[in-house]
Amino acid sequence: MEFREIDKSNYWDCIALTIHDDQRGFVADNKQSLVEAAYEDGLYTLGIYCEETMIGFVLYDYDETIPGWSMSRFMIGKQFQGKGYGKQAAMAFLAYFKARHQVDRIYISVSLENMVARKMYASIGFTEIKEVEYTFSGGHFREMQMVKELQRVSC
Repeated sequence: MEFREIDKSNYWDCIALTIHDDQRGFVADNKQSLVEAAYEDGLYTLGIYCEETMIGFVLYDYDETIPGWSMSRFMIGKQFQGKGYGKQAAMAFLAYFKARHQVDRIYISVSLENMVARKMYASIGFTEIKEVEYTFSGGHFREMQMVKELQRVSC
């Protein structure tokens, strides 16, 4: 599993990744995420690759409201779901992120109703902190904020 920045060579592959209908409301559309990243500072977009195929997408940023680093968007394309890629990609992203940013923790927010994702994140060491509620772009959202303490590497 590897991560590649989204750029001119692969943005169509990213846009082509979609989710199942019953997951709508849990994950923002990749097109929306790419537009936000193009016009807002400090949003980092990555394609998740298995060999040469993009199977998923990650958007992460430093969120001043937390304050801290946040994995704001994470998705595996519907045609690649159910194969263990989600958990594997999330763990690989944590290693990728830690190697590049040398920080102690990362946050995520998951829809309160998305029990599958909450359980998966808990299984890789994320802890639920608090419920958050907000309005964005005409929608009202209720989420569980979670945090993962990242291991410090000592000499």
